[in-house]
Amino acid sequence: MTSHSPQILELYREIVSVTTSMLSAARTEDWNSVLTYGQSYCEVVERLRHIGVSEPLDDDERRLKHDMLVQILENDAHTRDLAMPELARMSDLLGRMKRQQGALRAYGGLKARAI
Repeated sequence: MTSHSPQILELYREIVSVTTSMLSAARTEDWNSVLTYGQSYCEVVERLRHIGVSEPLDDDERRLKHDMLVQILENDAHTRDLAMPELARMSDLLGRMKRQQGALRAYGGLKARAI
């Protein structure tokens, strides 16, 4: 193995673990945990980014990295599929709140002037 290979592959394993946990949380609609795992995901990716690659991976390491990347992408896609209806619902709620606030400002201003 190359000098950074064990560390790089360990970070990919950690990303697989985090995205697997994120998907499990999304399946149970535990959106707070999904957000927490999302933050962890970003932190691990940032650590991976800082390592850089000084030497190429050997064939076995490349296959392992490929398999982990496929799992990460599958976990991400499934999590997004589960989150999209929730995001749409939240967007709808926010839109309603804005319309209600606008109406309150418009009609509240008229009421104050009438008094």
